[in-house]
Amino acid sequence: MSELLLEIFSGEIPARMQKNAEEKLREMLRQAIADAFTGEFTCKSWVTPQRLGVAIDGFKLELKQKTQELRGPRVEALAEALAGFLKKNNLQADQLEKRGDYYFAVLTKGDEDPANILKDIIISTLKNFVWPKSMIDGDHDLRWVRPIKSILCLLDGKALEFNYHHIKSSNITYGHRFMAPAPIEISSYSDYLEKLEKACVVLDHEARKNSILHQAHKILAAKKVELIADKELLDEIAGLVEYPKVFISQIKPEFMQLPREVLIITLKHHQRYLMTDTQTKDGVKALSPYYLLVANIDPVDGGEALVEGNNKVLSARLADAKFFYELDLKSKLADRIENIKSLTFHANIGSMHAKQSSVSALVAAICFELDLDPSIIERAAMLAKCDLTTNMVKEFPELQGIMGYYYAIASGESKEAATCIRDHYKPQGPNDRLPEGAMASILALADKLDTLNQMFAINIKPTGSKDPFALRRAAIGALRIIAENHFDLDLSAIGIREDVISFLKERSSNI
Repeated sequence: MSELLLEIFSGEIPARMQKNAEEKLREMLRQAIADAFTGEFTCKSWVTPQRLGVAIDGFKLELKQKTQELRGPRVEALAEALAGFLKKNNLQADQLEKRGDYYFAVLTKGDEDPANILKDIIISTLKNFVWPKSMIDGDHDLRWVRPIKSILCLLDGKALEFNYHHIKSSNITYGHRFMAPAPIEISSYSDYLEKLEKACVVLDHEARKNSILHQAHKILAAKKVELIADKELLDEIAGLVEYPKVFISQIKPEFMQLPREVLIITLKHHQRYLMTDTQTKDGVKALSPYYLLVANIDPVDGGEALVEGNNKVLSARLADAKFFYELDLKSKLADRIENIKSLTFHANIGSMHAKQSSVSALVAAICFELDLDPSIIERAAMLAKCDLTTNMVKEFPELQGIMGYYYAIASGESKEAATCIRDHYKPQGPNDRLPEGAMASILALADKLDTLNQMFAINIKPTGSKDPFALRRAAIGALRIIAENHFDLDLSAIGIREDVISFLKERSSNI
């Protein structure tokens, strides 16, 4: 039984690409070896920020005897046709046999050196491995997600040497880039696991996640706060470190007055920090000032300088947010209606102000069909895009709608109108929640239907896989709102184009 160990050591692999890359490499090698060699085998794989690897154990270093039957030209064909067939397939005339009207050749494979076949399999796998995004390594014609630094390849404990572009495979790998960067000689898969563990590399992605969680819960136990569960963020962080070390820090009190979403987007999306919450006196959970940062190093000072440096970066970001927020609050949201006349919704349609007016008219039509008072929703419709002119949304575009909610409340608008403003972009995907309540749902529906109406009117429609204005998403969102709120609407009666209605019917099977 034989053991193959392969590791591609490279620059930083983006966390979002790691899982698919690991699965793809494992499956490509597993299938190729199963096709070429005999015996049952196990296949293990791993990925870290700098390495992608597979270990295959248990296959026999014996090639499967395979036959390949080739049909040649007709028996009565010209001699030139027969000569071309023989040359193309490297055959002699005595290897042919006549069957009916055609010549046939039966080829038997399995006499090649198994080690050479393995080399060909690995090289072919690397050549055919496609990343979502890749780069060419400097002067070398080698395309990979990041420049490959080395390739470790062992067959039964010995280096399986081959050249892949300018890189020659060997029995050498490297440990943690800061804590153990020296070359490491490897003699087997078990030796690889043992030596990399000593070199401060946690190979298994799940083990890194569990280590982060264990350290986090241990640190937070004395703080009486709870870690906010966030699987996607935890997965991403585990893909950014090979040796996770968790440290705790605290948001300065003056920044805790910022809206919760501002804090979350800064800590989570910009800084990749794990957040915590605590229960207030009335039992409601609120964001805690404590946060956790995960480092890829075990600092000699216990993390003091690292935490201080991260605090400076976070405080600078939050200070900017606080300045913009307080500056925006000096103006009422309604005072910004005039400003959105200068914002273009689409060059061939008009301004964002014209868009809001169109949505308001559609809101009135929907409310008439549903026998509802449109006043609050129409007011929200005229204010819905106003936060696009605020400093906060210019700095944090992800907060459009959300900041409109806070500014509407601060401006004295009703809670219902503010909620409509906050939720009118929802749902933004299949897993996104629907707007809260019927009024917010009507505004969100009107906004999506108006977008479809106006885009279709200037002949902008999704084609094939192209949908730059996310019109399919708008259609599915509109259909979800109608279905889950049980809105009984005649779309043609409220002014929706026939081609839009047909488009919605085509999408209805997706909800």
